[in-house]
Amino acid sequence: MLHYERIGSGKTCLVLLHGYCENNTCFNEQVLFFKDLCTTLTIDLPGFGKSQHCEAASIEDMADQVKAIIEKENLVQVIMLGHSMGGYVCLAFANKYKEYLEGFGIIASTANADSDERKDKRIQVINFIKQQGKEAYIKNFIPGLFKPGFDTNIIKERIQEANKGSEKGMTEAAIAMMNRPDSNFVFKESNLPVFFAIGKLDELIPAQHLFEQAALCKIAQVVLLEDSAHMPMFETPTQLNIAIESFIQLVRTNS
Repeated sequence: MLHYERIGSGKTCLVLLHGYCENNTCFNEQVLFFKDLCTTLTIDLPGFGKSQHCEAASIEDMADQVKAIIEKENLVQVIMLGHSMGGYVCLAFANKYKEYLEGFGIIASTANADSDERKDKRIQVINFIKQQGKEAYIKNFIPGLFKPGFDTNIIKERIQEANKGSEKGMTEAAIAMMNRPDSNFVFKESNLPVFFAIGKLDELIPAQHLFEQAALCKIAQVVLLEDSAHMPMFETPTQLNIAIESFIQLVRTNS
């Protein structure tokens, strides 16, 4: 089973899924903010943090493993949010196991499948890691997730955390992301509230794409984080936390 941490004892359970080359510590600010408001469940996805990698695991397989944790914790329904790669897992979960959800959403992520250009970049990443090693890749990859001039100490900390993952986990996850299907239909078909946190400065995922995806939802809450790139958990934590808190209230109202 994947490594995870459960903190708090509130009736509402918030499940947080991290992105590529991250682990559950990327949500420390959110856990601290919500510890007296709800239960938080933060999970290390396969091959990252303290979780072992799973051979040839797909995004759907990762969703299955998240479901196993929810069942182990005897949780009836949760609110699930995923950052970047974690957003892909969240959407796969919403497609397969919507009965476990009160609401769900993505943070600096997208329902779009990889374009051919993006798939080529994934292949380049895999080859680079195999040839140069994970440390060399992480050193180059992590700083580019943040807006220019961001706190170098936090970036160094995230590089250290990323190196706790396995090289095999990184390559397997890159393959899983490359092969994931388009998930826009999840937004169209769901009657649940959906959360979108968009970094205005995010160069990986255009904001316009996410506004278009939000328009597919029956109930959506969208927050545009003006001073954030791809890592709002660190770049604009207060604004993100307030937005998530507002979304939780929306979910409660909709229940």
